[in-house]
Amino acid sequence: MEDINKQYTILIADDEQEVLALYRIKLKQAGFNIITASNGREAIEMAKMHLPSLILLDMKMPEVDGITALHSLKESEDTKKIAVVFVTAFSDINVTDINHEFAEDKGALGYIKKGISLDEFVREVESYIKKI
Repeated sequence: MEDINKQYTILIADDEQEVLALYRIKLKQAGFNIITASNGREAIEMAKMHLPSLILLDMKMPEVDGITALHSLKESEDTKKIAVVFVTAFSDINVTDINHEFAEDKGALGYIKKGISLDEFVREVESYIKKI
């Protein structure tokens, strides 16, 4: 799978630097090309600059949250077709009702909950890659 993954670039947007680093390292080990952003505004800029295959977008970030960033990405001709998956924490009381229907209603492919093992995280990402 690692060789297949080399053809995909993933943008990870998360304001938690430790989380960002762990996801970046693990997905690089799985063979993906990785770029990162630490807030929603930066994610929009990086998406326009690099046109990644997939964006992993934290829902709760400073400056521009994930939902607002997704809305901006979908409004732009350059980025509207980029696949987006929300990433959210178990403890975020603002998104306790998130499910695939919610994510899809917002224009995302789905979501991944933070707190799962890194190996499971990679499997989730790979399952979304297969859908694009």
